[in-house]
Amino acid sequence: MAGSISTLGVGSGLQLQDILDQLKAVDQKVVDRKKTEIAKYESQLEEFTVVKNKLLTMKSAALNLSLSSTYIGRTVSTSAESVVSATVSDGATVKSYSFDVTNLAQQSSWMSPDGNGVLDPAEDSIAAETTNLTIQVGDTSSTLSVAAGTTMNQLADLINSPTGNPGVTATVINDGVDPEKPYKLVLTANEYGEDNRIEILSQPALLGLAEQADQDQVAHPNSLNAQFTMDGIAYQRQSNTVSDVLSGVSLDFKSEGTATISVASNDAGLKESITSLITAYNDVVQELRGKSAYDAETGEFGVLNGTTLRDLPFELQGLMTSTNTADPDGNIESLFDLGLEFDRDGSISIDETALTAAISDYGDGVKAFFLGDSENSIEGMADKVNSRLRNLTGTVGSIEGEKTAAQSRIDDLNLKFEEETARLEKKYELMNKQFVALDSFMSEMTSMSNFLTGQFNSLSDGWGTGSSSSK
Repeated sequence: MAGSISTLGVGSGLQLQDILDQLKAVDQKVVDRKKTEIAKYESQLEEFTVVKNKLLTMKSAALNLSLSSTYIGRTVSTSAESVVSATVSDGATVKSYSFDVTNLAQQSSWMSPDGNGVLDPAEDSIAAETTNLTIQVGDTSSTLSVAAGTTMNQLADLINSPTGNPGVTATVINDGVDPEKPYKLVLTANEYGEDNRIEILSQPALLGLAEQADQDQVAHPNSLNAQFTMDGIAYQRQSNTVSDVLSGVSLDFKSEGTATISVASNDAGLKESITSLITAYNDVVQELRGKSAYDAETGEFGVLNGTTLRDLPFELQGLMTSTNTADPDGNIESLFDLGLEFDRDGSISIDETALTAAISDYGDGVKAFFLGDSENSIEGMADKVNSRLRNLTGTVGSIEGEKTAAQSRIDDLNLKFEEETARLEKKYELMNKQFVALDSFMSEMTSMSNFLTGQFNSLSDGWGTGSSSSK
């Protein structure tokens, strides 16, 4: 390069650098408009993603309402939680049941009676000679060889050994009844009920294990089973947890007494599902309108103005106001019948009291409205919304189409920006050289002018001096 741009104007005395900068600034504005357009489309691209995510949330809520399982939710309550608690599965029959629990299921238990205890379970023997201990639990029996001199603690360890254990746990306790022999051996079945009743077929004489008095089979038949009546019908079960009496309901008996179990429709869950759809709809509409509207402060429209999404709120409103006649009783034919109202801005207001009452009074109608009637070719409102949103948000949907178009514009503008920036750099690189040459040329002209002026001045002075001498 002939000279440096930092020296421009030194030779000519002109503001060449300022002139060059001003010219370049004018051209740069034209190029920078591309950046402004790129930023606009990038904001638009981000907004398409925001809208799509909100539509997917709405679609998910609509899909939930299009599933039959949404309408078979159940709740269960009990009048006496201390007597019986319950859990319920979807689809259980809606009804109330009365229970009278007369006996809780127990674990069979045997214990050394008074007089057969020991003072020191770690030292005192419970077997004067080698003998057998045969334990039977239900249909399973096990015979253990008890050596002479075996202590109570050793026998407990022998019984608890996993090898040959028929399903019992041995424990050494101090019941404090006999201060001379307070320690006794207790055998407890690992499982509840009559099927797990313990029988001692043989044992060391000093041990003397005996069945607990309140569990005696003769005096208390089936005392190990849970015994109760449901709506006057008597039942027995091996456990206090019962799941085969009421379809879809699991019971947990806790004490003797009476209680009422009530199974009801999960109206609160259905209301929440409907509210979720309305909330998602309002969120979408507010986003679309807010990003399409004219901003008086900036004097510009939102980034969605001019796209196909600008009119989407009207389409969504049309979907949400659609009707069907799937309810044979005609009680629920639109969202208006659920107590929902459309506001001027396109959003929906929910009358909580009216919605609760509609679900409670016309549950079947609400279900028919959202699910439709396939036999009569009536499309449910939830299916209609879900289907349209699936098309909008799919990989070949209109939103993806808008995103693709916006990205193409961004790519095209970026290419043009790079091309015009390169062209501008070349242009001003050339102009810089030309200005440097101009500056150099003018500097030479100035030097020549100064030289000639000096010569002329010298000649003039010489002529003046000569004239004075001749006189």
